[in-house]
Amino acid sequence: MAKAFVLTGGSRSQLGLLEQARALGHEVCVVDGSPDAPLLAEADHRIVRSFTDVGGVLGDLVAQGIEPVAVATMGSDQAVLPTAQLAERLGLPGLPVETARAVADKRRMRAAFEKRKVRCPKGREATSFEEAEQAFHQLGAPVVVKPVDGSAQRGVTEVRAESELSDAVDRALAASRAGAIVLEQYLDGDEYTVNGFLLEREYFPMSVTRRLLYPPPPLGVCIAHRYPSLLANEEPLFELAHKASLAVGLETGPSYVQVRMRDGQPWAIEVGARLGGGKDAELAKLVTGFDAIRANVLWALGELTRDDLQPGEPIAPVGQVRFVVAQPGRIVRLDTTPALMLDGVHEAGWYWREGMTLPPMTSGAERLGYLLLSAGDEDELDALTERALAALEIEIAAETPVA
Repeated sequence: MAKAFVLTGGSRSQLGLLEQARALGHEVCVVDGSPDAPLLAEADHRIVRSFTDVGGVLGDLVAQGIEPVAVATMGSDQAVLPTAQLAERLGLPGLPVETARAVADKRRMRAAFEKRKVRCPKGREATSFEEAEQAFHQLGAPVVVKPVDGSAQRGVTEVRAESELSDAVDRALAASRAGAIVLEQYLDGDEYTVNGFLLEREYFPMSVTRRLLYPPPPLGVCIAHRYPSLLANEEPLFELAHKASLAVGLETGPSYVQVRMRDGQPWAIEVGARLGGGKDAELAKLVTGFDAIRANVLWALGELTRDDLQPGEPIAPVGQVRFVVAQPGRIVRLDTTPALMLDGVHEAGWYWREGMTLPPMTSGAERLGYLLLSAGDEDELDALTERALAALEIEIAAETPVA
């Protein structure tokens, strides 16, 4: 039997986990339903199957003679529940399945917030337009309509008038695997991501980043995670993130909480029991010294201690993850090499490949790529970001409409 660290999902967002597991001496098995998933080519063992098919994955592990030593994921809400179920079936450390269910379903999450008195927008669930219409009148405009189990802002719409509700409900239902949606009060204010890690209910703060958003539509798609937050006091955000994490049953593991500030108070929008998929952990290590990816791997192995959750020395005081967007069309050429030659550019990568067709921006899934940058101050970071974006080699041919 070959012992291996199992990664559920083969996207680039998982690369840090793969590299850290290898650094600790483990072979890696990547599970993904797409044979073109980038990390399959880099894995020691490969299972081409959707990670949602837990029974099938278990059978494949046996068939390939693989003995899992850990199961982990990062960056995708959709993989959190299957990862917890796999870990439970294998008798390995991981997130409790009920906690995974709570963070994977916004109905359960909201009920947990309300039970534990976590400050959050009011919300109602619906499975039809009639129920959504009733909820709209109960909550009052404006509202946000979203699938209960969505990711990357798919199917999310702000509704300010009843005439806009029908299309918003259709979009949200189309994006929901469960066939259900939620309507929430829309809160004005700046958005932040609060990253941390828990160990036996104790919360270890990692970073607070400003979420700079792409102009709607689509709604809420992040164009940059920027550090520092520029808030005078981040402590209330960390306290809210801790409370929100415990509310859903997260006692050990990574915590990723989206927060909106309104009238000087933080409000919890949602909590993810995972590291962020937008290079949040990689950015935090650069600017705070907190190595969350290593902590995530050690947690999955059952080896995490308090000493592993102490920040090291940061590389720079200012940094950001800047996402790359582009016009839709057929991707002819992509090259990050010129940008990576610039001092302060630590990573650059693509979510799409040459030969694919990039669709119009309707969610975070249509972002073309990303840059991970650090600098000595805000002005230097802005200048470096502009140079790096200009240095990326991007060629996209506009699609010719069919007559």
